[in-house]
Amino acid sequence: MNEKNLPLRLRNFVVTLGAMLTFTYVLLPMLTSSCGILNRMSLYLNENGIDPTRYYYTDVEQVKESEQYLDEVLNKK
Repeated sequence: MNEKNLPLRLRNFVVTLGAMLTFTYVLLPMLTSSCGILNRMSLYLNENGIDPTRYYYTDVEQVKESEQYLDEVLNKK
């Protein structure tokens, strides 16, 4: 296996990191603002204080309301 020298590896790392950051902070926001449904979803999440990066949404108020509603509907017999 041919090992690359340190400056070449650092350059590749910086280029890759720059590409990832550009994709995340430039291209994805441009896509979100240019597509109507994505823009509306983004506005809704911001207005309601929902963090879409969380894995579980158990601390969001809407989850509690939804659970209460489902309990009422499913327990009605």
